[in-house]
Amino acid sequence: MSRITVQSLEKSYGGHPIFSDVAFEVTPGMRLALTGPNGCGKSTLLKVLAGEIEPDGGQVTLTKGARVGYVAQEMTGDILEQQLLAWVLSALPSWNEFWEAWEKAVADGDNARIERLAHRQAEFEQLYGYNPDHKARAILTGLGFAEDDLHKRIGELSGGWRERAKLGRVLLQGADVLLLDEPTNHLDLEAVEWLEDYLLNFRGSLAFVVHDRIFLNRVGTHVLFLGGAKPLLRKGSFDEFLAWDEENREQRRKEADKLSAKIENEYKYINKFRVKARKAAQAQSKLKKVEKLERELVQIKEVQASHHRGRSLNFRLPEPKRGDKVAISVVDLEFHYQGGQPVWPALNFQLFRGKKVAVVAPNGAGKSTLLKLIAGSLTPSAGHVKIGPGTEMGYFSQHQHEILNLDSSVLGEIRRLSSPGLTEEQVMSVLGLFLLGESYFERKVRGLSGGEKSRLLLATLFLAKANLLILDEPTNHLDIETREGLIRALQDYEGTLLFVAHDRYLLNEVAEEVWSLDGNGLTQHVGGFEAFHARQKQEEACRNNPAACDPEDSLEKPKLTKEEKRRQAEERNRLYRELKPLKKKYDKLEADLEKVLDEQAGLEAKMNDPATYEKPEEALRLNAAYKDATEWAETLMERMAELEGRMEAITGAGGEA
Repeated sequence: MSRITVQSLEKSYGGHPIFSDVAFEVTPGMRLALTGPNGCGKSTLLKVLAGEIEPDGGQVTLTKGARVGYVAQEMTGDILEQQLLAWVLSALPSWNEFWEAWEKAVADGDNARIERLAHRQAEFEQLYGYNPDHKARAILTGLGFAEDDLHKRIGELSGGWRERAKLGRVLLQGADVLLLDEPTNHLDLEAVEWLEDYLLNFRGSLAFVVHDRIFLNRVGTHVLFLGGAKPLLRKGSFDEFLAWDEENREQRRKEADKLSAKIENEYKYINKFRVKARKAAQAQSKLKKVEKLERELVQIKEVQASHHRGRSLNFRLPEPKRGDKVAISVVDLEFHYQGGQPVWPALNFQLFRGKKVAVVAPNGAGKSTLLKLIAGSLTPSAGHVKIGPGTEMGYFSQHQHEILNLDSSVLGEIRRLSSPGLTEEQVMSVLGLFLLGESYFERKVRGLSGGEKSRLLLATLFLAKANLLILDEPTNHLDIETREGLIRALQDYEGTLLFVAHDRYLLNEVAEEVWSLDGNGLTQHVGGFEAFHARQKQEEACRNNPAACDPEDSLEKPKLTKEEKRRQAEERNRLYRELKPLKKKYDKLEADLEKVLDEQAGLEAKMNDPATYEKPEEALRLNAAYKDATEWAETLMERMAELEGRMEAITGAGGEA
């Protein structure tokens, strides 16, 4: 059985240490997640394990004869001319050559050669399966390729699909040791889940880098954390590692606090009695004890530093001004590329203020196209998109790196992309929030990593103070700490949000509604992503195996008796009668709230006008009116919250009845 053994490994670039003193072993069945902040050396370590680059010290030992699977970075011109399926299959020994040799041995009647070839056939089948063509098709289908794609030239595929092709070729090889660097980056949700299941059944040794938290938890059996003072290896899932890390840091903090207090008390004694003859010797003895305690405190702080997960992105989006009730209105929207069919049937929908909506669909269904049409970077073929007049939009695209001027400095670029009214201090402090502090200010954009470029673009969104955010794959290229900082900021964001992502953790934590897009158009699903995804899985399972479905969900539901139908109808009528007056009151309060908020906005505009303060009595009147409007708005919102609670109690009780 194949394994990787790593001893005292170290690597530096330009005199700057990337990692040092790395030691671990990956055994068959072990799935090691390499984690840590961007720049801590995860991808470099994988390249060392794969033999792509040499370490500066230490050694990597693989079991003799082990087959290593690693996705190479570049595709040469020759590869681009090959057909997809043929290129993936070319990773395996040629069966054609084997059968030619077999037929010749049979024709020659050479039994010894036939026996040798039979052993070779058994080895081939054990390593690569009985039908490599079938296995290759299954892997490529799992990664999202359609049957029509299998005979396309690789040069016809986009960059993302070429990455999938490279991954498919490595998986087909049937490696004993699999090394994967960000394998989910170009996969849609279905392909990510297929890959998870594939790796859960992989019997060899696996080391991987991925920033998808759910993938980490499902696939990883161990975590190797890089980026602290020392590498840290722990058995268990990523969430278990985080819990251990938090508990460990809390324990160290308590120990440090306790020691600090003890040292402070000892110093008080020493300072009090060191000048008194009778107590001087005792004070001197205590001084030695304190020095020992201080050494202990230094050691504890060093351990704390070695276990630190690195700086995380921690910011809160600025509170936007209140936007229109309807932020986006889409009417009969169509789009088709030149000479092509419409991407989807005509779309009609409204996005209301304050909603947080995720658009989901398989790759190629037009999610990013829809966002570009809303953002105005594409022109509709028919219909129109209307953005509310009081709605200010911020747009982030996974391909937006193209708008960056690579030869500009970080500071120059954020100035170019931001409002001209911002001060130097404001711009610099926001860059600091996004972990692009002073050392980055004069650095060329060209020299930034993918994650740093994404953070630079996110910083411009922060400065925009938009009340509508359109985000297309905002977590691509971000490490886990930065992703989680962004997720916290989006959870607290008080504006309207429409986004596309294949990061399930982001979808679970932020989306309040899910809109699915397919050939039939747009379908709106109330509730979060988790519930939507569970329904999808259940429907898929029922399609694949109707007999295994819950009788409650099958087509052959037992028929209700007349009495049961009558009781259900009565229950619906009762709920309607109880809810109707409450709903009427709620709608009235909502209309009143709209009026008072409009009144507030008008008063605010007058209060911001310097001319108002030329008449002190007018300024006092406006302030008093504004205070009254604010108090009335708060009263209305409290009443609406109370009504919501009462309506939820009724519908909840009705559901349990």
